[in-house]
Amino acid sequence: LLVGSHVVAPGELQGALFDVDGTLVDSMPQFFPSWTAWGMLHDVAVTEDDFYGYSGWPMSDIFRDLYEKKKGVTAEPELVERLLADYMAILNRQMETLPSPGVIEPTVAAARAHVAAGVPIVAASSGVRETVEHHIKECGLGDLFPPERIVVAADLGPGRGKPKPDIFLRAAEIAGADPARCIAYEDAEAGMEAAYR
Repeated sequence: LLVGSHVVAPGELQGALFDVDGTLVDSMPQFFPSWTAWGMLHDVAVTEDDFYGYSGWPMSDIFRDLYEKKKGVTAEPELVERLLADYMAILNRQMETLPSPGVIEPTVAAARAHVAAGVPIVAASSGVRETVEHHIKECGLGDLFPPERIVVAADLGPGRGKPKPDIFLRAAEIAGADPARCIAYEDAEAGMEAAYR
């Protein structure tokens, strides 16, 4: 296996680290309506290009950056907290009426194969813990990824999310693995950069 710039023989693999939204769970299309509703609330035009361009970023960083770019002002920490809280309120209301997202079968099959081979797996997401855990449970993946096997950007503190490697380093630690002997499954450019680092 080629893991970043390292070649890891299959028997030397110590951990498999999985992004959630867009990698294990097909939840990305469900999030766009909540982004547009958030944009309407804050008089910020949110396009599909914006939505997919921020894929993999930590939620607080997304709404800070998006607000600053669209409004041309600096979003102080208190405002960022409010922007994220507004988004979560919208998302939680919408999640009450949306069907569960589907799973991305090839990635879930890979997770199950790693478990069968005795390789520890951990979820590493830029999403909000409550939403990530909800999607994992709703999609029947709770046996693979119990809460103690999930790390989210907020666990690390501000400024340490993807594309910085911290989330995957923490996931490797949870797996009890050398990061250089882990493989990461990721759909977003920011996540791929974080995994490679």
